[in-house]
Amino acid sequence: MTSPEVSVAPAGVISMESALRVIRSLFAWAGFIAVYLFLYTPLVTIGIFAFNDSTVQALPWSGFTLQWFGAIGQNGLLFSALTFGLSVSLLVVAVASVVGTYFAVVVNSATGAAPRVLLAAVIIPAIVPGMVLGLSLAITFRLVGIPAGLWSIVIGHLAFTVPVVTLVVLTRLRRLDPSLTQASMDLGANGWRTFWHVTFPQLRTAILAAALLTLTLSFDEVVITFFLAGTQQTLPLFIWSQTRFGFTPEINAIVTIIGAVSIVLIVIATRVIEREVDPFAGTGRKRRSRRGR
Repeated sequence: MTSPEVSVAPAGVISMESALRVIRSLFAWAGFIAVYLFLYTPLVTIGIFAFNDSTVQALPWSGFTLQWFGAIGQNGLLFSALTFGLSVSLLVVAVASVVGTYFAVVVNSATGAAPRVLLAAVIIPAIVPGMVLGLSLAITFRLVGIPAGLWSIVIGHLAFTVPVVTLVVLTRLRRLDPSLTQASMDLGANGWRTFWHVTFPQLRTAILAAALLTLTLSFDEVVITFFLAGTQQTLPLFIWSQTRFGFTPEINAIVTIIGAVSIVLIVIATRVIEREVDPFAGTGRKRRSRRGR
């Protein structure tokens, strides 16, 4: 009885394949790191200069200081732009959350081809270029007599934030169990009571996530705000106007704060949306441990 022959690849071939795998892995990691460096290096750079004890925006670093963060309140124009921008964003969040949720409920309850038509009508303003939307709104407001200022900016921001709320809430609505709504109606509850006591509790986290995204989008908007702003400026417009003279350390500090807060809000909104998609996310380990017992 003869033993089966076992073919063994030459050592040079194995080493060549291993080397190619290592090279591909290195290129993959290099590309991955390069993308993140491209995205976050500007944020890190402006954060470094926000703590730099010098009014000159250049290296080498003069020393660590927190004085530029304290100087934000002493810069009247900067602080006024910050408070005005926050006022606009909070109004936009309040209105967009209500209107977007209402649109989502209407689209979800429609039948036939109506949902696609209604959804397209809501989304189109959000995908129109900001320059086109801002200019068209500015011309329309001038014709109807709406002055440039707070309310014109709020209306302009609603044009692209309401679709965001609508899409987020509609995604959650389409995942709800319709039998809960039907059971509530069968028990004698009208449409409003059914929405408030059955549907809305299941939408709260989705509405919260949409509100956080809306706050970030509205506060950072520049193009549409440029066409609709009057004498008062939001913070992005104020910073843009200062680029002609050079950034001051106070602007570095406020941009660092806003960048950090925006990242936190986006992370929270993303986690909330993920939890809505998978309500048992993060609990699998606990459930498995209980089964094991």
